[in-house]
Amino acid sequence: MKTLIIYCSDYKNNTEEIARIFAEKTDSKLINIRDTDDIDIENYSLIGFGSGVYRENLSPKLFRLVDKLNLRDKNVFVFSTSGVGMKFYNNKLMKLLESKGAINKGSFACKGSFVAREFTNNKIFDMMGRLSQGHPDEKDLKEAERFIERVVDSH
Repeated sequence: MKTLIIYCSDYKNNTEEIARIFAEKTDSKLINIRDTDDIDIENYSLIGFGSGVYRENLSPKLFRLVDKLNLRDKNVFVFSTSGVGMKFYNNKLMKLLESKGAINKGSFACKGSFVAREFTNNKIFDMMGRLSQGHPDEKDLKEAERFIERVVDSH
């Protein structure tokens, strides 16, 4: 089974850290979309799409890429890192992938560290930023390993 991991990690490389775990566990090719616009997915049977969460959404670059790809009958999964580490940020991309005929194999999310004052003066985000420091941590990385093992086993 050939696996491809496509990700966008522009801020603190939190998402790249998770993408590297997935790549190591699946011996897959790893592509940061900031490095390319042209990605050939034809020879891959499993494709992961990952992004940090920027202003409450996954990267627009990832959505533009997915829009261009023929994903009919491709096995896919989505992963993200954010200050809160919640999977609901993945839903919009998962819906787009499914609308393109892709087969959803799962969704993963974990916290990624961020500094709130770099984005907002809202105090609630300052607390979230403090709680996110040090993530992804050892527990997050172990959960990522377990997730990718389940995805591969179900494939």
